[in-house]
Amino acid sequence: MAPSEDARVAFLAQSVGAYFGCDAREAVAEAEATSSFLENPNEGLLVARCTDGKHAELANSAEKWSDENCLVMFKLKSEAITPANMHKNILMHSLCDSPSNSLFHAVKKVFGPLLIGHGQDSKNLDPKLQNLLSDLESGLATSLRKKQPSAKAAASDQVGYLGILTPADELKYWAEQSTQSTNTRERARAVEFTDILKPISKELSNLKALSVPEVVDFIEVCQDTLDELWKQVQHEVYREDRMAHFFDVLSGEFARFVQQKLGALDLWGDPFTSVRESLRAAMQVCEKWCVVTESLTTRYWANYTAHPWVGAPHLDSHLSALGGRLGEILAMRTVQEQLLRLLDDNEQAAASSKRLVAAFEGVRPLLYNPYTQPLWEAAKLQYAHAMEPVEHTTAAKLKREFGGLRAQPHQLLREFQRYKDLIARPAIRKALVAERETLLGQLAVYLKGLGEEFRNRSRHGNFATTSAGGGRHEAVAGPLEGKNLPETVNAIVWVRQLAHKVEETKLAASQLLGDLHGMRDLESTAADLLDELAAFERDQFDDWTKEVNAALDDPDEPLALQTNGRLMELDFRDGKLKVHYSERLVRLLREVRQLTALGFPVQPKMQAVVKTAQKYYRHAVILKQVAHFYNNIGHQMIKSQETMMLSSALAFEQIIKNPKGKVDTRGGKDDADRFRITWANPLDLEAFIERLQAAAERLTAENRKLRKYHAHMADFVVQLMDTDMVRQQGKWKAVITEMRTVLETLKAHGISADNMKGWRVHWDYQLYKALEHQYQRGLESLNEQLSEFKVELVFRQGRLQFKPSLEEIRADYYKELKKFVNIPTVFKGLNQTPIFKQMVHRNAKSLIVVYRKAEDLFQRLVRVVDDFREWTLLGSVDLDHYVEDALVHVPDWQINFKMLKSKGKAMEKLPNVYHVDCITVSTAPVKAAIDMHMQQLHDTLLSTLRRAIGRHCTDVESYIDEGTEALSSRPQTVQEIGEANARHTEFRDARAAKLADLEAAEQKNKLLRSVAGGGVDVSALQARWEQFELLLESHELMIGEQVEILKSGMRDRIKSFARALDKFAARWHQLKPKDVALGDQGAAKEAIVSIAEREVELAELQGQADTLELEAEQVSVDKPEFPLLEEVKADVGKFRDMWAIYETFSSKLDELAAEDWISFRSRIYVFEDFLAEWAETLKKRNDPVAQHLRQEVDRYQEIAPSFKHVRGDVMTGDHWMELFRLLGVPRGMTLEKLTFGDLIRVAPAIRQHHTEIRQLAQRAQGEVTIREALQELDTWGHGAVFALTDYTDFHGQQLKLIKDWKDLLNEVGDNQALLASLKDSPYYGGFEDRARSWEERLGNLDEYLHSLNQAQRKWVYLEPIFGRGALPKEQGRFKRVDEDFRDIMTFIGKDDRLVSLAMRGGNMRETLATMLDQLQRCQKALNEFLEEKRSRFARFYFIGDDDLLEILGQAKNPVVIQTHLKKLFAGIHSVEFDEGARHIVAMRSADGEVVELHNPVVITDEVETWLGDLSQAMRGTLTALLDEYVRQPGDVARFPSQMLEVGEQILFTERAEKAIGKGKVPALLKELQKTLADYTSQEIADDGEDESRVLRLKLKALILDLIHNIDVCEQLMAADVKKLDDWVWQKQLRYYLDGGKRGGGGGCRIRMCDADFAYTYEYQGNAAKLVHTPLTDKCYLTLTQGMHMGFGGNPYGPAGTGKTESVKALGAAFGRQVLVFNCDEGLDVKSMGRIFIGLVKCGAWGCFDEFNRLEEAVLSAVSQQIQVIQSAVKADAAHIELLERQVDIDANCGIFITMNPAGKGYGGRQKLPDNLKQLFRPVAMSKPDNELIAETILFSEGFRHAKELGRKLVSVFTLSRELLSSQQHYDWGLRALKTVLQLGGQLLQDAKRGGPQGGEEEEDDEEEEEGPDDGEDEGDDDRDNHYTLRGAAICPNFVPMIV
Repeated sequence: MAPSEDARVAFLAQSVGAYFGCDAREAVAEAEATSSFLENPNEGLLVARCTDGKHAELANSAEKWSDENCLVMFKLKSEAITPANMHKNILMHSLCDSPSNSLFHAVKKVFGPLLIGHGQDSKNLDPKLQNLLSDLESGLATSLRKKQPSAKAAASDQVGYLGILTPADELKYWAEQSTQSTNTRERARAVEFTDILKPISKELSNLKALSVPEVVDFIEVCQDTLDELWKQVQHEVYREDRMAHFFDVLSGEFARFVQQKLGALDLWGDPFTSVRESLRAAMQVCEKWCVVTESLTTRYWANYTAHPWVGAPHLDSHLSALGGRLGEILAMRTVQEQLLRLLDDNEQAAASSKRLVAAFEGVRPLLYNPYTQPLWEAAKLQYAHAMEPVEHTTAAKLKREFGGLRAQPHQLLREFQRYKDLIARPAIRKALVAERETLLGQLAVYLKGLGEEFRNRSRHGNFATTSAGGGRHEAVAGPLEGKNLPETVNAIVWVRQLAHKVEETKLAASQLLGDLHGMRDLESTAADLLDELAAFERDQFDDWTKEVNAALDDPDEPLALQTNGRLMELDFRDGKLKVHYSERLVRLLREVRQLTALGFPVQPKMQAVVKTAQKYYRHAVILKQVAHFYNNIGHQMIKSQETMMLSSALAFEQIIKNPKGKVDTRGGKDDADRFRITWANPLDLEAFIERLQAAAERLTAENRKLRKYHAHMADFVVQLMDTDMVRQQGKWKAVITEMRTVLETLKAHGISADNMKGWRVHWDYQLYKALEHQYQRGLESLNEQLSEFKVELVFRQGRLQFKPSLEEIRADYYKELKKFVNIPTVFKGLNQTPIFKQMVHRNAKSLIVVYRKAEDLFQRLVRVVDDFREWTLLGSVDLDHYVEDALVHVPDWQINFKMLKSKGKAMEKLPNVYHVDCITVSTAPVKAAIDMHMQQLHDTLLSTLRRAIGRHCTDVESYIDEGTEALSSRPQTVQEIGEANARHTEFRDARAAKLADLEAAEQKNKLLRSVAGGGVDVSALQARWEQFELLLESHELMIGEQVEILKSGMRDRIKSFARALDKFAARWHQLKPKDVALGDQGAAKEAIVSIAEREVELAELQGQADTLELEAEQVSVDKPEFPLLEEVKADVGKFRDMWAIYETFSSKLDELAAEDWISFRSRIYVFEDFLAEWAETLKKRNDPVAQHLRQEVDRYQEIAPSFKHVRGDVMTGDHWMELFRLLGVPRGMTLEKLTFGDLIRVAPAIRQHHTEIRQLAQRAQGEVTIREALQELDTWGHGAVFALTDYTDFHGQQLKLIKDWKDLLNEVGDNQALLASLKDSPYYGGFEDRARSWEERLGNLDEYLHSLNQAQRKWVYLEPIFGRGALPKEQGRFKRVDEDFRDIMTFIGKDDRLVSLAMRGGNMRETLATMLDQLQRCQKALNEFLEEKRSRFARFYFIGDDDLLEILGQAKNPVVIQTHLKKLFAGIHSVEFDEGARHIVAMRSADGEVVELHNPVVITDEVETWLGDLSQAMRGTLTALLDEYVRQPGDVARFPSQMLEVGEQILFTERAEKAIGKGKVPALLKELQKTLADYTSQEIADDGEDESRVLRLKLKALILDLIHNIDVCEQLMAADVKKLDDWVWQKQLRYYLDGGKRGGGGGCRIRMCDADFAYTYEYQGNAAKLVHTPLTDKCYLTLTQGMHMGFGGNPYGPAGTGKTESVKALGAAFGRQVLVFNCDEGLDVKSMGRIFIGLVKCGAWGCFDEFNRLEEAVLSAVSQQIQVIQSAVKADAAHIELLERQVDIDANCGIFITMNPAGKGYGGRQKLPDNLKQLFRPVAMSKPDNELIAETILFSEGFRHAKELGRKLVSVFTLSRELLSSQQHYDWGLRALKTVLQLGGQLLQDAKRGGPQGGEEEEDDEEEEEGPDDGEDEGDDDRDNHYTLRGAAICPNFVPMIV
């Protein structure tokens, strides 16, 4: 700046010049506005503009330049501008286009984020101001979108969209116009545009959150939306310039999305796989959008006559270039990856990715624009130079790889395309000329084949693709012809596909082969073929045009839509609904649309027809859909659910019949036109379609909902199929509860129970199959799967035994086993169907196996005891006595102590637990006992050892005492000297023996100290022994004085030895080894040899010294001292020890080094143990040799861990060569020659290359893991086979079926998981092809197995049913399924490999799907058929589907009928037929009682009809027989037992009331007693016939009733009853004939108090009667009073009190059928409802045992159902509403419940809800009177002294229960008592028939009548006889329990 230049002016001039790019110094300096702005404090604004790009112009006002590009400068403060304040007081702002536009962008981009965002300034700003700022921004945006453009903007084609910068702005613009525009037409247009753009608005606002695949899909949505936006013509069209701008805005949005997604990646450093996928996805976005814009503006809109695109095609250059940039990045990364795959490690170093991509450092590849392109190109050029060194190596490798593929052209082409990025390199391209020539020839042949295929197909008109098996080549196959692709369009599309293939081939050739000479011929061939294809395409279009014009001009059936014609009509010939909108017209719409999209010009005439048809197309499609729905609705419903959809179906049909929904109220001629709807009536048409659609949707939704529930139920059943019933019973209950919840849900949705009846029954049968499947599986492994039994093995009372005892274990085990076996008997399903109970009988054979396995289990359990028997022998021996006798010498004790130690260790190894299936035996107690016995033996050994030591010491002390006394005195005379010598000799001779005793004592004492830690103190004895030896020696000296002569020569020898010793010491000190020898292995070995030689010399010297010492001692010379010898000896020993350790270490190391590495690598721990052992050894030494060895050991320990990386267990030869190279192993070394010493020698190299070696080992391990896994899959594929089992179908044919499904599916799943795990390996690439092949094969196999599993289960269930001919209408369907299934199973039988199923030809997937669907339909039809039959005969509710089908299919087969009638009737076990088996003439009970029917029943095909007739005939016959018996009583054999009992009760009631009235009750009592005596004295011959057995049963029943009648008379007498209305008589159960007259033909009535009931004549057979006790009378009274008031009964109390039996007995007394239901948690509300329906329709009684086990929610809901039934019974209603069904009710029905106490001992019980308690009259059932029961039964069995016998027998049981121990198998209850009583009666009858006692008893009876005295005596004998019989009855039942 010049010194005189104003700094302020310069600042302004620089700012203006920099902004406009011109020299503004002169204009700024000379402008008056500048001076005014700088000097005048009140002038606060300066505006600058550039007029012609060169000259600036300034002013103090911006108004006249507001629409131009200006720079505005203004002051912050009103003051003159100075150089000091100009930077702080002047602010600058630019104006572009308009002030509002500039302000909007300033607020949006600068001030809004600062003041409204999360910055510090926004926190200090008032929220109201922030809201105002937000309103300002949105208001400015709206204003800009509405603002009229300036003249400059208009000139630049920016009309109407200046504010549209983002896609959201465009959407906001039309949304604002739709509400704020004042022009109605414009507002309607904006509304239309807003609706059209709505599908893309949400995604555009949240584009960043979408994934790349979602954005690709979104672009397709954008294409459809923009296409619709362009083609709307109802309003003013969308302008072309605005659409082009919208394209650009969307393009920018997609570009930003791509840059954002890829910006998070390191494109050069991240893993190639992730980068490749991300780049491909991003390129797809770019390419997709470019294709969309181009296709819309060329193919779709250019030929759209209503609004054509007239401008140039829109080509998105920015996104296209961005996609190209991404493609270049991907190509470079691909080249790097391929180089890594092709080159070895050394070559990869030259081509490292870091070096290659170094050129792109600092380059941001995602920021594409013209300014960054030169930088990118320069980086690419640098990258190309970096690639040159490796191109020749790469070319050679590619040449070798391609060389083996010349005979495989397709593989060669794939490999070329795979390496196309590498081949694009010039050097590589040049090196592969021969291979590329080969490829060029193959491509020429390929193009020729395409041409021939085209000509062949076009000649014959075949444009559709044939399957791979059809003989056509896949490369020339056309597209599949779908229903939406007309023939002409299909041909054109096929031709274009061929053209596309030609273009692709041409493009691939140009990229790979463009420089070859033959390329021109290939291009010429391709061009000719393309021309031929284009000509064919034009011909096809011309032919189509002619055909359509002819159809349009056809006068008979014009193709155009007749708008005044009828919409649809019902064809009465086939019942189909037809729409008058032809399929040809629909096809024309498609053809015109598709041909237009393909770029063909369609004639206006056709477009007009299409436009008209298109107008009503939406309605026509809906009507056609509805018509199709109407015509096929029957096929869409599941058969068992049809009744559930009845109301919706009728509503839909009514709409079709009456389109307008009006009723013709006018008379006269029928005017059909008034009700007809035509295409020309849009309002009526819309209304009709809406009604029709709504009805169809309701029906469809309901059907879909029901099918969904059906599928859920199927899933539940399938889940149960795989749910273990032994271990997962809780899951079973949960699933059943969920299934019942589904039923409850449907009921809550308004579906009645009656309509769901068939559906529930269907699922009961499915549950049966699942239950039986798991039941059978459970039985197979029940002994292993039962809950764990924990048992202890103990040693008590000298023997081994279990705790708890074996008997208790057996009882508990069988209890659990029985609990599982009885599961089907308590399982009720969903509909209370009694089919589950038969499951136990059907699997009887399996039960035999179960019990056999149980016995085997207990045998194995006993064998556990045998394993410990020898260990417990010590517990049965007197150890002290045994050890004292057996052990003498020290080894004896040593052996035993060793034995104890070894046995102790062996005992510790004994298992603590034995698992015997489900029984776990703990051996800890018996092991503790064994340990105690061993400890006792140890203590015994110690005590006996101490006693032996004491004995030895005592003997030695006696010897010393005697010797000391004898040798202590000096002899005085010759004789004494002789005696002394003799005694000396004696003691000397005995000395050895006593010394042996002393040594034995010492040895034993030493042993004692070693085993006990302390011994006996024998030191005093040893001291005495030494003194005694001195005494012996001194005695010898007295006679050895003559040896003094030898002493003189001894001293000279000692001196000579001392001189020799000096010489040896001098030589040793001079020549002994030095420390320097440690470094030299040879010197070290010489030192070791030298030490050994010196040791030999020293040993000789030591021998001489010892000899001198000994001789000196013998002659009493002073012992010579040789200190030098000891010194040298110590020094030599020191060196010997020091060098011996070196010798040991070296020899051991040499042994290890000589090991070959192959065998030693698995034992490397030996080397580590060697080092650890020596390290520990050397710690204790501190000599030089040890220090040297310690250094060696430390060095080896440092490298020892590295040896595990060179083990190479999984290395191949290449890996070993690479390892040898790293370690520097000499050439020629192989793995076979390698020794451990070789590796020790290269140990430093192992440490140096530790990382590289570890990576090499990891790579080898990873590759071998994948290789082994794939090999394992191959092995499995070859060896895995189906487990097949033989199945015999209904016709006796054999078929193989698959079993062990779970194992098969688990194997396939495990292999799939194995393959999935391999993908995570970085070494997966080399095995990818094999893995993908297996992945596809296993996927198909898994799908096929799941489908085939379901199909097999359904087929096995349905085959026997359809095999017997059931459901003829469905036979055809099942036959087709059967053929398919058998074909598949036959195929599997021939080739049972699993993989063969996956490779089977044909459409296996579709076949299985069709098979499952057809099987489901067959099953649905079966369920509907059975439900219909049950509704017609209510007793069918109580038998299973299989039984019912057998009955229905064999209605006239007597054998079949006999097996099932007992399930339908309480007492009818079988029936008798006439000769032709056409009539039923009699019914038979289970005990053989025959009752002839008065009216034979005709057997017809309608089995439910004649079974109903049988029920009526049964009641009629019994009614007539009762009437006849009452008129003429007496003949017991002639009448059935039931009628005898009822008749006798009627007669007793009549006689009793007469006796009461006349006061003759005592006389009646005597009469009854006499009758009882007559009955009990009756003897019935047992001839083996049914008649005698039945007669005996009749007498028993009559006796029981007679005893009760006698008791009633006694009560009447005790109460002195005089009137019939006295309570004692009224409370009795009384029988009357209706009308009170015999023979009147009326029915029987039963009364108790004021309750009155009808007898219903249900045949009961010869059922055992209940003994009447006061408790029974109390129960009867409560129950009858409850029924009289309309309630039920509730006997409650502990088990064994006769609750259920009392209800059954009362029902039999009323002639009712009584059904007992065992309640558990599995029963739900639906199941209970179905039970109630069956009961009320049959008029039967239901007794719900253990009712309080039901869940509380179920109890509460059931109370509502019971209340409905009871209310109907009270009101005598004919029908009730139950489960939303209208059900007929029989007033004789009844509902009773029994309950155990809700407390301890009765798990799962709970208290009843209050609302349920009120519906039942409770009666407490306490302990029964066993004495009375025993007395009565004994009377009925023929015992005359029944009272006394019964009392004593009950006492026996009572005492047994109180005195004997409590055991699981003991039973002293009422059931056991009744068994004994009945057996006693049987023995009495046997005795009367044939034994001598019978004769005596007869004589006793006769004598008793003659004289009273004699009679008493004989009576005693009779009692004894009866006691004997009673004892005989007790023994078989009572004694085994005690034993």
